[in-house]
Amino acid sequence: MDPLVIVPIILMSAFIFSEVFRKVGFPPVVGQILAGILLGISVIKNLLFSETSLIIVDFLSVLGIVFLLFLAGLEIDVEKIKETSRDSILISLSSALLPFFLGFSFLTVFFPEYGSLAALVFGGAIMVTSEGTKVKVLMDMNKLNTRLGAIMLAAGAIDDIFEVLLLALVVAMAHGGGFAELARIPLELVAFIAIAFVSFKIISKVFRYLDRNGSDETELFSMVVIFVLVLAALSQTLELGYLIGAIIGGFFLQISMKGIRKKRKEDMIRMTKNITLAFIVPFFFVYAGLNFELESISSNIFLLVVTVAIAFFGKIVGTLITKPFSTLNLKQLYYVGWAMNSRGAAEMVIALIAKQFGLIPPEIFSALVVMTIVTTFAFPFALARGINRNPRLMEG
Repeated sequence: MDPLVIVPIILMSAFIFSEVFRKVGFPPVVGQILAGILLGISVIKNLLFSETSLIIVDFLSVLGIVFLLFLAGLEIDVEKIKETSRDSILISLSSALLPFFLGFSFLTVFFPEYGSLAALVFGGAIMVTSEGTKVKVLMDMNKLNTRLGAIMLAAGAIDDIFEVLLLALVVAMAHGGGFAELARIPLELVAFIAIAFVSFKIISKVFRYLDRNGSDETELFSMVVIFVLVLAALSQTLELGYLIGAIIGGFFLQISMKGIRKKRKEDMIRMTKNITLAFIVPFFFVYAGLNFELESISSNIFLLVVTVAIAFFGKIVGTLITKPFSTLNLKQLYYVGWAMNSRGAAEMVIALIAKQFGLIPPEIFSALVVMTIVTTFAFPFALARGINRNPRLMEG
């Protein structure tokens, strides 16, 4: 079908399923992913999607997660993240290292024929988390600016550093490089922060100029779009990943708007949020569902089941074992563990690149895709259940 026809089909499907899930008391994001899974059934997918359509949907899904994370950086209370930095760092490290160790060890012991590179990719894909699904769920529940919400977001942001290192390693191996190429990442990160800071200074002056000269919200919103896309493109060009550029862009923009009149600022943020959540973000979650193949379930049941089990156990237990050093109680750590267990984007990118360059076989790729879908589905239900049982859970 023509891409112009596909776009409203996707938006309509995402809207219908998210509303149904909202009505029955479940997080709408789950409905959007389910819409993608149904559209991805072979018969429907072949009927609706041409190669061009899939490329366009892929691009829109990238824009979706870029603007979702940008919005999180724009709305999150920076002071809360500062207050929770110790817990966030502990949780991020522990919930990444345990699943990596378990995943690497499992593949090395039970499937030695795949080799150490495949085990490295496998463990790395299991250890990362997804900011995209986590942020959307917290926004839907109006829990983003709570203490636990700040910890979930900050721990996930720190987890993005592991994602960057792993992606760089996978890309280096895919192109015949080695571990030495990782040495350039700190330099690239410093270069990005320096350029982002200069951009922040410039856009702060532009915002104040537009505000003084009576520009409307449309012009301010245009500057927002340019700013976030420039930072996302910059971080992607430096091979740091567009996710880091998006969330840092949100933080910087939040600071740069302090000199703008309150009503103008609120109107601009509302416009950004409405367009982002209503039009762009659904493509990210639908595309995640589109990547799921029902046939992959039967390719290697043992590998699939253990992969999902390691993902759940590694993230949740990895979070719980920080209790002796954390200010959170066990119940709070348990639900933060569910948040860290939510995947969605990074591990699928890692797995796809590794598969395309022959670093992992199809059965490992299928197991990672199933793991991504299952963990992404599980978090919203677990958190909704926890909040229903403990209304003050997130404030702690």
